[in-house]
Amino acid sequence: MLRLKDKVAIVTGGGRGIGRDISLAYAREGAHVVVSDIDPNTAKTTSDDIKKLGQKSIDCQTDVSKAADINAMIEKTIKEYGRVDILVNNAMRIVPGKLEELPEAAWDTTMNIGLKGTFLASQAAAKHMIQQKSGCIVNISSIAGLFPYNWAGSYSVVKAGIIMLTKLQAMEWAPYGIRSNAITPGYIRTPGTEGMYGDPVIFEGRRKGVPMGRVGSGDDITGVAIFLASDDSQYTTGSVVGADGGQAVGYFLSVPGRRFSGGSVE
Repeated sequence: MLRLKDKVAIVTGGGRGIGRDISLAYAREGAHVVVSDIDPNTAKTTSDDIKKLGQKSIDCQTDVSKAADINAMIEKTIKEYGRVDILVNNAMRIVPGKLEELPEAAWDTTMNIGLKGTFLASQAAAKHMIQQKSGCIVNISSIAGLFPYNWAGSYSVVKAGIIMLTKLQAMEWAPYGIRSNAITPGYIRTPGTEGMYGDPVIFEGRRKGVPMGRVGSGDDITGVAIFLASDDSQYTTGSVVGADGGQAVGYFLSVPGRRFSGGSVE
């Protein structure tokens, strides 16, 4: 039985990495997916791959830090499908740097894409979900939202903010049948982080920092994302679900090599 049959899902940052993995996983569960990404080429490639799976899909070039782009994305979705059932807020960009040296523009870039973008997309989608009296929001936070992640600029602050925004959404929108939950990935190897994990020293240092003894992959996130978007979690809202191999127990804090080393922790 397909758990997301005929649901309409939007995935921001859906062209690559975790966003692409979630987009394809949702399609395999029967959803029609709007692939939103600032890179039109990756968005189109992922959208085309979804169509090969037999599902409907459109691609949408979107800068989630801009309300006009977000509104255009939602309007395109409604025009094509008439509704929006699921929103995954995944778009993110890290501008690394030490706090004492971090330029204001670097702080703002990560904040505007990660936190402001999650707010704008959720707000725009929720207006339609409220009318439908149903909807599901899945926000991609990070273990860095639970523990500070040094030398990564405003990244930890953004991811912590996403957790609180998730709880606020859950509280305010529950009366309308809207659920909002967050996922906190740990160390996940994706094409976007290959430059970091391709270094055997960094890879081994991070692997040792995971109680389960391995660095995760996109498949370790998609199962949680499907659960939170499906009726299997119909009584779950405002929750923060870890997908980190046990890192949140605090073990990784004492292990060298957890500082930011380029790329994304997701």
